[in-house]
Amino acid sequence: MSSWNFVGIIAWLVVIALLILVVFNIRNRHLKILVVQKGGITWKTILVDLLEIVLVIVAVSGMLYVSLFSRVDLKNKEDIAMTYKYEPMIIQTTDDGQGYYVKIDKKDNNSGNDVYQYWVNNSTYSVSSRNATISDATLSFNVSGMHMNWEMDKIKQMDSKYQYAYVITAQARYKNNFENGLGLKAGRFATEYRVLRVPARSFINVESSK
Repeated sequence: MSSWNFVGIIAWLVVIALLILVVFNIRNRHLKILVVQKGGITWKTILVDLLEIVLVIVAVSGMLYVSLFSRVDLKNKEDIAMTYKYEPMIIQTTDDGQGYYVKIDKKDNNSGNDVYQYWVNNSTYSVSSRNATISDATLSFNVSGMHMNWEMDKIKQMDSKYQYAYVITAQARYKNNFENGLGLKAGRFATEYRVLRVPARSFINVESSK
């Protein structure tokens, strides 16, 4: 675990201590008014109670947001470190001798996602269309819906080297800094996305649902 995540741990301890302090403060003030001063609860007392409660809610909500609900910005180079891996795919053949690099399995209709199957280093890999896309080299390189920086110069080199038949695996990790540490994310894995690059659509084998 990155040492930056201790920032978030300390912040959570402070928030928990604040919550306990507010609970005891409200209890002690009410007891003092009712038992020691023999008085009644006034609007001023209620207002102070509400202000303390709002302070705790804001603090807890803020920590929950940065820890659990904040969305990763894959183009933010200050917070995200990107790595890219390029691997050539191995061609396969259908029963009638047609070559293909990617097979699309459309059987998984319950989730609304297709399953892409491809071959690298004599091993078979499967990935959901939720975390991958197929890029037809006859069209301009475009990954719609995935706001991520792509190494276009490197991709052009790999297009030439692997003849438009390879896999790009882009992996994002949270950098070690204060903001990510506050959310307990520093050094952690953020997301992974794959682009299956094929020379043309004819190199895709679509397996129809049954």
